[in-house]
Amino acid sequence: MFHCIESTGIDSNCYILESDLIALIDTGTHKNYRIYDYVDENDIQIDFIINTHCHYDHVGGNKFFEVPIYAHEMDYLDIKNATEKTFYWGFTPSFKGYENVNPLKEGETIDLGEYLLKIIHTPGHTSGSMCLLEEEKSYLFSGDTVFKGAVGRYDLPSGSLDDLKQSLKKLCDIKVKEVFPGHGQSFSGKDLLFNNYMISLMEGDI
Repeated sequence: MFHCIESTGIDSNCYILESDLIALIDTGTHKNYRIYDYVDENDIQIDFIINTHCHYDHVGGNKFFEVPIYAHEMDYLDIKNATEKTFYWGFTPSFKGYENVNPLKEGETIDLGEYLLKIIHTPGHTSGSMCLLEEEKSYLFSGDTVFKGAVGRYDLPSGSLDDLKQSLKKLCDIKVKEVFPGHGQSFSGKDLLFNNYMISLMEGDI
């Protein structure tokens, strides 16, 4: 079963993939009680969290769940140690981080049973930004790398325009039916990732 909790305001979208194991992709800020209430009201027992990158609007809600947390190896220590790279100061006066944060690497897979998620490292928004590809269902969970009609910003700590362009080129080689971004509505893979508009963004100024 697949749950999409589309958030408003500063919070990220949250996605729950429910099978033999139950994974929660991103959690919003600590103010995002919608995800906590949704899980509670639907009696969903989260087994672990996957953070698409280290920014606080995607990891702040981790505090509601005493479960293992996973993130890319280039971002996981920032989540664990609450570094400046998490951009927490844009959302909250203080952030202590989380103990049980574990690294993921490019090409690794996470087997939930009905879902098999492949890690795709897509730096640019942060150095450890990643997307999650479910090849059989043709889903891509894109974090803040790409949105409907837009791409992620690259002017925050560890962001890089050059890295983002390379990440977009990598995504253009992946054909998916639907993209589920970190903010905003889901969209067809053909709408943005694989057309001339995206190519023009990569070759020019974003």
